[in-house]
Amino acid sequence: MITTKIFFSRIIKDFKSKELMPLKLIFFVQASTLYVLYPYLTIHMRELGINVEETAIMSSITPLVAMVMPPLAGMLADRIGNFRILLSLFSAFGGLAALLLLLVPIGRVTVHFPQRIIMDLGCEGRNGSLLHTMSQIHPCETKLESEEIAVNVESCGFVCHVETNNETDGSQILKSRLYTVRHLNFQTGVNTSYKYIVAPSDLAMSIQQEDMKEHRQLKNNEFFKTSIRQVSKTHYFFPTDQLFSFSCMSGHVQDIDNFTTETSFRMSRNHTSCVFDNLMKSKDINRTINYHLYKSKIKSLKPDEDDLQEEQQRYLSEKISWAGEDFQKPICDDLESNINNQIMIQVRLYDYEANLEATNRVLNINECKKKCIVTLPRNAVCSNMNMEVEYNVKLTFWLYLVIRVFIGIIGGTTFAMFEGAVIAILREQEADYGLQRIYGSIGGMISSPLSGVLIDYASKAFYLYAALKLASGVLMLLINLEFKAPAKNVVRDVFTVLRNIETAVLFLACFVLGTAWGYIESFLFWLIQDLGGSRSLMGITVAVGGIAGIPLLALSGPIISKIGHANVLFIGFVFYAIRLCGYSLIYDPWLTLIFEALESVTTSLSFTAAVTYAAKLSTTSTDSSIQGLLGGVYYGVGKGSGSLIGGYLMKFFGTRPTYQIFAVVTLLTGIIYFIFNVTYLKNRSQLEGNDIVKKKPKNIDEQDNPEKHTNDISLDEKSQSNQINNKSNMGNDNKGFLKEESHNNKKTDELNSTEIEAIRNAKNIDELNEIQLENIRN
Repeated sequence: MITTKIFFSRIIKDFKSKELMPLKLIFFVQASTLYVLYPYLTIHMRELGINVEETAIMSSITPLVAMVMPPLAGMLADRIGNFRILLSLFSAFGGLAALLLLLVPIGRVTVHFPQRIIMDLGCEGRNGSLLHTMSQIHPCETKLESEEIAVNVESCGFVCHVETNNETDGSQILKSRLYTVRHLNFQTGVNTSYKYIVAPSDLAMSIQQEDMKEHRQLKNNEFFKTSIRQVSKTHYFFPTDQLFSFSCMSGHVQDIDNFTTETSFRMSRNHTSCVFDNLMKSKDINRTINYHLYKSKIKSLKPDEDDLQEEQQRYLSEKISWAGEDFQKPICDDLESNINNQIMIQVRLYDYEANLEATNRVLNINECKKKCIVTLPRNAVCSNMNMEVEYNVKLTFWLYLVIRVFIGIIGGTTFAMFEGAVIAILREQEADYGLQRIYGSIGGMISSPLSGVLIDYASKAFYLYAALKLASGVLMLLINLEFKAPAKNVVRDVFTVLRNIETAVLFLACFVLGTAWGYIESFLFWLIQDLGGSRSLMGITVAVGGIAGIPLLALSGPIISKIGHANVLFIGFVFYAIRLCGYSLIYDPWLTLIFEALESVTTSLSFTAAVTYAAKLSTTSTDSSIQGLLGGVYYGVGKGSGSLIGGYLMKFFGTRPTYQIFAVVTLLTGIIYFIFNVTYLKNRSQLEGNDIVKKKPKNIDEQDNPEKHTNDISLDEKSQSNQINNKSNMGNDNKGFLKEESHNNKKTDELNSTEIEAIRNAKNIDELNEIQLENIRN
């Protein structure tokens, strides 16, 4: 109850400050820009065909190249002093630069094959073998791990050999809407014709490259009973649904329903006899055949010269189970002699797309055989369920990389300047850093799910990002930096701060934390996608982390004041290890929400501690420079290393082991940092002052003449000032980034109080003496 009261009282008190309102709005918009796009860039790269190795290289090179800008931008900001216009321009340029990513072409596409493969089924000679033939238009890497494969007979007709002079004729055959089957019986002299009309909706659709890039899922032409299809390089299938059917009979049973009375069979106890029925009578012409589903055991045949030329793969049906009985070897029993019959198919070639200007001619085809179209599960026959289609991979990679580096340079510059501005304003207003970041979390909670919905349908998230960056640039013109004086010697001041071993160790800790954060940011959504999660879920994960982080951001001041910056960072290491290990153990994508809630500690609290710790170790003239270095180490080197190392570890060890490796490394680093903190920092005298409100560095004259200004402030004024500061410290646990007083300051205050009290007593005695002398004179 007390914690809740403190939570709301701190937020309400901070919200009343009008001077800090622009910062809150900028934090809200800035965080929205980060969460609206950056987590989805990995998914965007995947859609462009950039593989995991290229993603790792790109995600590592981009921040590594761009990391040089935050320190330089920070130094420039410290040198300028009032840099709000420059900050506004960089923010706006960053939004416009992101739109360039939409111009990057697709480099490669992973196209998924249909779930079922199509083969033609036919007999080779009298008492011949039952053969399946599959076109290699959709390449199949045969595996045949399943002993029994369910085969579905879809349609029967004629497969004809057609020698075309050009590709146009082949395309027009598939688009033909009229063909005639002529059957001539030499014995009876009967010549019968059957005309077939193909509806426009049943025509085979050619696969366009743009369709392949867009849909990335190939589909079968499922108009098996009406549509002409190509079954090999020079062979085409013409369905004749009502003319005949394919059926088999086991040697153990008599199945009258599946055979005509005109058909006789030579049965064998250990064989199943299969046959294509004779042509039906005219009275049965409207009969619709209900095709059969049976099981078969097939093996692939070694391709011969004809197979290679025809771009086909043949499979031998070794055993079948036609009606659920035992598996037996099939034998084709073709009782209708091809010698006494002739089949000719006339195809009208007409280019309907060209209308009246097209050719209109008839193609006569004589080499035809009875065959049926069957379908089988692809995963039972083929090991490859998809294929990669490459376009211009190098162009995509380098163009995307250049644009990302450009965006990274602008983003790093904006980050360093903005953090420097935040520190300067909070010092001036004696405000709390964690309370400002709350509004950043709220912005991320709102924008990330919205972006997840947008990117599910299109790339509108990029436009949203650009709009938010432009809005952020306008808001940055509202901040007041008139009070910030230009630094005289930024480089010297920065190196003075960096010589402190405490600062160096802080940067090393932030590097490891940034590595863990970079790996999660680069490949968490990749993991969610592999687990079957939607992009909307990806947006929800960011919202969960933001909601859980709000209480810790509001109470970050008291928490850090209570346990110290270094201990908070150690807790961040431990929680990173828990998160990473948890991701490696889950199989339900929704369980990622549990570990995303821990981001409240790993990011919200620990990074707040890192920023405030760096502010405490820096000076007013080096705020932007030190924050720029911190951002470069965390968001630049750390994130880049996490992406690069993580990508290569995933390639060699897999996704789950990589998460576990990162968990172990973060935990060990945290333990080492904790030991260093206990053994070294505890014995080291702490810096005077607090995180936000600091004395400005003395100039050279002041350093050379330490007593020059000792009398500028009277003792009474100094006492009143101390009382005001003490009251202020009592009312705000985190004035600036932690309004904490060091032990040395407390001792100094006690000595000063004693000296002041002694001086006051001496003054009282002098006053009494003067009063007595005055009375004597009178």
